[in-house]
Amino acid sequence: MEQVAYNRSYDEHEDLINSVYRAFQDRCEELPDETRTKRRLRRLILLTIKDHTSSHAERFVLYHFFSDFFKAVESDDKEALAVLKQIVREEK
Repeated sequence: MEQVAYNRSYDEHEDLINSVYRAFQDRCEELPDETRTKRRLRRLILLTIKDHTSSHAERFVLYHFFSDFFKAVESDDKEALAVLKQIVREEK
């Protein structure tokens, strides 16, 4: 996999990313396991981003972050995923 652009100015947007990530997690938990397809999850994150942002600039950052996040998950890139999870402060 191409190296994920970790420092794509995500540091400045950690609170926004965290807020949208938490909302996405909540929405995912509402989905039955059998309907959690890759397509459905991508659609869900797009809807979550749209619902939680008001500016194009915020959406742009979030689209890139979650694109990198999904790429890391799909390619099982543990290093990239670890860095991205630090940004969302996944503390479960």
